[in-house]
Amino acid sequence: MPPKILFRLGLSFFVVATSTYLAAGRWLNSRIFTPLDYSVSLDNPQLKSPPFEINLRETYFVSLDLDYSVNDWYQDNRCNYRTILYPQWRVYRLGSASAQSRELWVSSEQLTYSDGSLSNAFLASPSQYQLEWNIPAAAPCLNPRHPHLSVYTDSSGYREGVGLTQLFCLFLGGTGLALFAVAGGHVARWKCARVLTPRIFPDMVLRNVMPIAKHAPLRLIHELPHWGLFCGAVLWILIFIFMIFGPLPSKGLFVSWRKPDAVVWEKSPWPDALEVYVRTPARFFVNSEEVNRDDLRSKLTEQLGRRAEWTVYFEANVDTPYMDAVYAMDVIQGCGAKLIWVTPKMREQWHTPESSPKN
Repeated sequence: MPPKILFRLGLSFFVVATSTYLAAGRWLNSRIFTPLDYSVSLDNPQLKSPPFEINLRETYFVSLDLDYSVNDWYQDNRCNYRTILYPQWRVYRLGSASAQSRELWVSSEQLTYSDGSLSNAFLASPSQYQLEWNIPAAAPCLNPRHPHLSVYTDSSGYREGVGLTQLFCLFLGGTGLALFAVAGGHVARWKCARVLTPRIFPDMVLRNVMPIAKHAPLRLIHELPHWGLFCGAVLWILIFIFMIFGPLPSKGLFVSWRKPDAVVWEKSPWPDALEVYVRTPARFFVNSEEVNRDDLRSKLTEQLGRRAEWTVYFEANVDTPYMDAVYAMDVIQGCGAKLIWVTPKMREQWHTPESSPKN
């Protein structure tokens, strides 16, 4: 390929890569992932945030955040985050600056589930909003923990997408610089190969009077050496990308699938086993004694403190919601106990006598 075409192609690659890289970074920096982070005082029964701007159509989360304190681990009704555990808040969408009108966009009452749990996530479109938060009378004791209202969304997906785009721009810009180098090498070799021969009339301009012979067109890239270089380059690029963005760590509850016989016949030094049973609607039982959802952890801690073997048998009714079962398993494992999940098939095997062996 002529050096002039290589130079133009390299310049185009470099300009496109540079402009795309800068535009992607500027776009990411202009997105507002945390539109509100406002320090408040809990002396007032109703908190009102200043207007804040949202420029992404995404799912946002609202929260009243506090500094960390060891009091949050206690269950003795001391002043901790449970004082504001079930808040009442409203998000208003503001109108034009001239009208100063606002409409109710979402409230905590609309996001409350049937079992009393509350979701703090809502879908918002680009506009201006305002947050109002009602707090109980006992909340002022949390003022030393620097409370602040916050509205935020997850930015990991956007940052990964922009990172991949900028990584591609680096490869594209490097290709443009490589084309610059190839074009410069062709020009340097052409200048070095040019030999000035002595002429009788050095002032006379030489002219070509013979027709220029045109060369046959180049063959298409279809042989193995060309495809080997191309596929090898693509493979190395993919290896480089996977080395940077490795596998993400696993999340969730750890489950070990073992044979039932290895669990059923374990010897226990205590005559009675510690059992947790969950049934609808959001009812929790510890050894056939019903306890409240918030008291499940304290009840298990009390029972486990009297035992040398911390093994808890867990069972749930067939119509139990998934969130209740996961909550119970999380509490059991959070207390440090070994969890054995009694499935319906295991229960059926325990109550069904074994059939006699056939001859």
